[in-house]
Amino acid sequence: MRSKRLLIGLMAAIAVILLIIVYRMSRPVTQEVDQPAPTPSRETLSTSTPAPVPTRVFCERPYTDSSIWNVPIDWSIARIHPMSDLMMDTFFETTDWIGTDTSQYAPNIYVVSSTVPLVDVQLREYRFRDAIEDTSIQYGEPAGIVRMPLPPEARPAVGTDGQLAVINIDTGEEWGLNEGYIDAAGNWFAGGAYRYSVENSGIPAEGFGQRGAGIGQLAGMVRRCEVDNGRIEHAVTIAYDYPCEPDVCQLNDWPASIPPFRKTDGKGTSPYDIPEGTRLAIRPEITQKQIEGACAGLKGCILWTRTMQEYGGFVVDNSGHPKTYAEGNATANWEPSVWTEDMLRDIPSDWYVVIDWDHPSTKAP
Repeated sequence: MRSKRLLIGLMAAIAVILLIIVYRMSRPVTQEVDQPAPTPSRETLSTSTPAPVPTRVFCERPYTDSSIWNVPIDWSIARIHPMSDLMMDTFFETTDWIGTDTSQYAPNIYVVSSTVPLVDVQLREYRFRDAIEDTSIQYGEPAGIVRMPLPPEARPAVGTDGQLAVINIDTGEEWGLNEGYIDAAGNWFAGGAYRYSVENSGIPAEGFGQRGAGIGQLAGMVRRCEVDNGRIEHAVTIAYDYPCEPDVCQLNDWPASIPPFRKTDGKGTSPYDIPEGTRLAIRPEITQKQIEGACAGLKGCILWTRTMQEYGGFVVDNSGHPKTYAEGNATANWEPSVWTEDMLRDIPSDWYVVIDWDHPSTKAP
């Protein structure tokens, strides 16, 4: 009798075990999902400059095809200004070549989508300028807070100008700031900030005050992707020490800024200092072989010089010496085999000319 009870108990235990096995086999299988890596703290981000994290490839030139930035010089109608030599002598008074240092005072350019979160940027003094419509500007409050789409790796350029530009490829928005910095706690600050659109003309409405000639950070900027693609299809930006102060411009019966540019921060007092908004160019008779020789075969130099022949470059700002602007190193990762600070050193100064602003230089579409 006892052995019979033991047998019954054993059979019951086996039945329970079988039921448990069947139950577990009938449950849906739940896969483990890898958890995303923790986001670095803002304090950590503020003390380091990580490599940029690309979002999507975007290398379209900004602004309309009819923009002054995007219409090539027509050398069949363009004229060299009668005082070009005198103006270029003044331009090269401190040094006879144009620098292009991308390690500082060169805007880092970030491409984002609408999924990038908005970050508070505290303006230290000036107002936010919203020029999204290209015909008028909506001003924020002085020293207000602006919410900008800034990826975690975003950093202003090294240098007191602290420039940065952001392109939202979903909306076409161009965001920018100057005198930007991040404090130890990861909070963003800037002297000024704006919103514009890459679908506009490239010349915002009057009252836009980011750069000297009244343009945004993206206008005329040479980007790494353009050089990699072997084509810069727009005019470039140039600065020097210094474009003419308005009263000095008037002594020559020149405008303080050349339309369609709307303003100037010129400080130059030499008799032939150049107005902001003036288009400089490389003489059309300079050959490709001459350009390659002067550039010693460096790709960035060759492309920039050819672009100066085809589109020219606009004087848009003050600087401590003649310079042209390209995307900052933090986002461009320039290599010495492509782009260097002194790559234009051996471009002869007499190759450069001032285009006469009193005569048409393009056949705008």
